[in-house]
Amino acid sequence: MQAVEDYCDDARLDKEEKNNYRKQVYDYCNDQLKAGDEVVVKELASELPETPEGTDFYQYANQQGYELEAQFPADRTTMRKLTKFVGSGGGLSVNFDAMLMGERVFYDPDTDTLTIKGTPPNLRDQLQRRLSSRDDE
Repeated sequence: MQAVEDYCDDARLDKEEKNNYRKQVYDYCNDQLKAGDEVVVKELASELPETPEGTDFYQYANQQGYELEAQFPADRTTMRKLTKFVGSGGGLSVNFDAMLMGERVFYDPDTDTLTIKGTPPNLRDQLQRRLSSRDDE
């Protein structure tokens, strides 16, 4: 996961390109998982563009010391992190598509605040019902 993120950053991809490549990596890993096959790093490298310097993902991972095995079993939980943000704790659960970060979902690390623009309709209905029932009390 971290190697893919760092590779996309170093390849100077824009946000949409990063999301597209994360999705391609996810699709490749998911196909391997469904087929009962392992993820092969050299095959995975073909899912990503070369860096501006002409380095592919396989070379990059080796040069940066990620110590990836040549192949390894796909892990659904790890794969999901390519396309989703998921977290829970203290009675709160949050799950959203990674592509929404910076568009509808904003994180401010200084205040540790997550702002969501465009609340999902079913959540909005629940919130509005709860607020109106408080007003009636």
